[in-house]
Amino acid sequence: INAKEDLQIKKLPGSRTLSAEEIARVWQAVEQSRMAAKNKLFLKLCLTYGCRNGELRLAEKTHFDFEKNVWTVPPGNHKLGHATGKPLLRPIIPATEALLKEAIALSGRSKHIFTNAGSEKPMGTSAPLALPYNVMQWLRRHQKFEMEHWSVHDLRRTARTNFSTLTEPHIAEIMLGHRMPGAWQVYDHYDYLPEQARAYEAWAQRL
Repeated sequence: INAKEDLQIKKLPGSRTLSAEEIARVWQAVEQSRMAAKNKLFLKLCLTYGCRNGELRLAEKTHFDFEKNVWTVPPGNHKLGHATGKPLLRPIIPATEALLKEAIALSGRSKHIFTNAGSEKPMGTSAPLALPYNVMQWLRRHQKFEMEHWSVHDLRRTARTNFSTLTEPHIAEIMLGHRMPGAWQVYDHYDYLPEQARAYEAWAQRL
């Protein structure tokens, strides 16, 4: 018996996006709290790239080319890749290069850039779940700011909403790793890396 069908539970698409004030407070909380350094970097990169947190959790050091300034997400590490067999290419901009290199330095001998504490294995699926709660607790305690609940995935939605104000819709969709519509995906094989980089630069400056 499918309990969800039985109880007529419908999973509605999330609609939570953080406002400009909330983004500012979250960034401040991440900077000033006693959260582990790797978790601070993880949240900042999730918000800057608008990536799925799994793409970052499973990222290996060899996926980052700091000479060409490209982060390659292998097909097995992103949702669309299972269907297309193609990697995602994301630009590395100065703001993310600094964050990524710090994460790599913290990860020691592991091939992954984000690991479970005291381990060389990649960060587990449940590890990011508590991070928003820690941020909200810090804001409540130190700024008397009650924040409506949000998840790490809501940072992706927040980034995408902001991308709309910084670039064209198709660039914003490519930045998120979404499938392009119809014939577009069949005939257009350009990676839009320079266009993505310009949008990420503008977003990083806003952050």
